[in-house]
Amino acid sequence: MSPRPRNVFVVGLDEANLRTLRAVPHAEELRLHPLLTIEELQHGEVDVPDLIDKARHVLDGFDGPVDAIVGYWDFPVSTLVALLAKEYGTRATSLESVVKCEHKYWSRLVQREVVTEHPRFGRVDLDTADPRPPEGCASPCGSSRPCRTPPNWPTE
Repeated sequence: MSPRPRNVFVVGLDEANLRTLRAVPHAEELRLHPLLTIEELQHGEVDVPDLIDKARHVLDGFDGPVDAIVGYWDFPVSTLVALLAKEYGTRATSLESVVKCEHKYWSRLVQREVVTEHPRFGRVDLDTADPRPPEGCASPCGSSRPCRTPPNWPTE
């Protein structure tokens, strides 16, 4: 007797990612289900609580077990996967680890704790008339303009 197919919900599943997922080893053992559309995830202002509610509606209405919740993209997908996986008891990384990796400044603080070789970095004071990266540093966002770091996040 073969094992039952695993129900895998993919946040923002599109045709390209569906083709990729169908090509993974043992794909025939998976039942892939879309969870939220590209339009819901990428257009307009991102409202995480609203997206969580929409995803819950789909997951709670599903007639079967939810075996996995996965996604391909960074925010908001990575955040949603972490939150939903915790709520529905599926494996995923923690929300804290997602944010530490995706937030440029915070990730540099973590890197500095574990390796001696890391890029120079620093906070940008966005309250000045002409915010600039600290001397000798590129922009923490990888662009010529600084990005905003919430004031309650870790600092040096």
